[in-house]
Amino acid sequence: MVKEREAGTIEQLLMSPASTAEIIIAKIAPLFVLLCMMVLLALGVLKVVFQVPFHGSLPFVLSGGVLCILSGISLGTVIATVSKSAQQAQLTAFFINPPLSSLSGALSPIEAMPPWLRPLTLVNPIHHFATIVRSSMLKGSGFAVLWPNVLGLLIFTLALVSLSIWRFRKQLS
Repeated sequence: MVKEREAGTIEQLLMSPASTAEIIIAKIAPLFVLLCMMVLLALGVLKVVFQVPFHGSLPFVLSGGVLCILSGISLGTVIATVSKSAQQAQLTAFFINPPLSSLSGALSPIEAMPPWLRPLTLVNPIHHFATIVRSSMLKGSGFAVLWPNVLGLLIFTLALVSLSIWRFRKQLS
C-alpha cells in the first residue's frame, strides 16, 4: 500500500468502481490465504517430521491461527497507512515485530522475563496464540480452559482490523 501511494497508483484505485471494502479485501485476501497455508504446513511439519503429539482440536488451533493472522495483517496495514514511505514502514515494523515475538512467551518462558515486562505479554496477540497452540496441542485443552486467551486474541483482532480499516479509508479519502 505504501508503494502504491509512492507510485501514485492509489488514485487509480479511487477511480475504479470498487468500493473501499472491496479494495481492502482484495489487498488482504492473498496474504491471508498464503499465511493460512503456512499455518497448515507448519502444523503438518510438526506432526509428521517432528512427531509432536496433537491432543487437542485442530479446528480450535486453526481458528486461533486465523485470528492471529488477521491481527498481524491488520497491524501491518496500520503501519502502512501511517508511514510516509516504504522505508519508514519497514523500519517501524522492525521496531514492532521483534519485541512482539520476543515478549510472546513462544520462544522463552514468561517466567524468565523481568517482572516489569511480564504484564506486556498480556497485550500481545502472539502470546495468546502461542498459549492456545501449546495448551491445545500438547495438553488437549479446549475452549473451556483457554477462553481468556481466545477472548484476548479476538479483542486484539477486532481492534486492529477496525483501526486498519479506519486508517485505510482515511487514507483513501
